[in-house]
Amino acid sequence: MTTESKTAAWLVGLVAVVAIFLTFSLEDSEAESTIPGDLPGKTAVVADNQLRKLGFANIMYMSDIGGSAVVRPEWTVVSVEGAGQTVGLDAWITVKVR
Repeated sequence: MTTESKTAAWLVGLVAVVAIFLTFSLEDSEAESTIPGDLPGKTAVVADNQLRKLGFANIMYMSDIGGSAVVRPEWTVVSVEGAGQTVGLDAWITVKVR
């Protein structure tokens, strides 16, 4: 292989790496949404549906007196950590319920 061929192969490889990096960088930057601030007072089921429609998948429910909770129809949202902030869709959203 000549020096010119090695240089060309190296440049093609470098361009490929940069293209892959940019593809994943741009994809991650677009995967954001704002955590709604209007969830307190709604049922946990309604809040869960609203968050999932926005694209959030990592939703953790906590009892307002401590400990984890399961989404139950009769539970009401007390607060949502980070409400009003724009975060990545892979961020953990903590919803306090009672």
